[in-house]
Amino acid sequence: MPLHFEQPVIDKTEQSRAHIGITDADVVQMLAAYRLFGFWRIDIETGHFFASEDVHAIFGLPYSDGPVNLTELMSRIHEEDRSLIAQTFEEASLHGVGFHFVYRVDNRLGGYKLVRSVGRFRDDESGGGIVGVTYEFVERLRVVGFEDNTIPR
Repeated sequence: MPLHFEQPVIDKTEQSRAHIGITDADVVQMLAAYRLFGFWRIDIETGHFFASEDVHAIFGLPYSDGPVNLTELMSRIHEEDRSLIAQTFEEASLHGVGFHFVYRVDNRLGGYKLVRSVGRFRDDESGGGIVGVTYEFVERLRVVGFEDNTIPR
């Protein structure tokens, strides 16, 4: 699968939400409402990978606040796609670029599902590393239904 690097997202004009009244927390909740959509960070100095609950769910791993077991996580990625992951993180670190790629993850049913990761290199007061999001292409809708208890007319 092809690798695509792009300019860091910091060069993109930030969309204004102040006049709408939508917070960062609102955005995260809305994104997570319609599919598994997880956030993650790699600490370059330690090599530790931290991830939200949805990333753990995408890879079929039990959730933990601490660093993710990268050996276990990588074992869930299709063998042909593993080198792509390593190359991507290396290039992002070396050149300070953003990236996105699609790869195959074991669906725990004898096949694979398509997953996309989008990330960027970050080197600021919060520390050096790579931050990103990962989501499944196949929607696993999280539907909320409302019961209508009104009397028909």
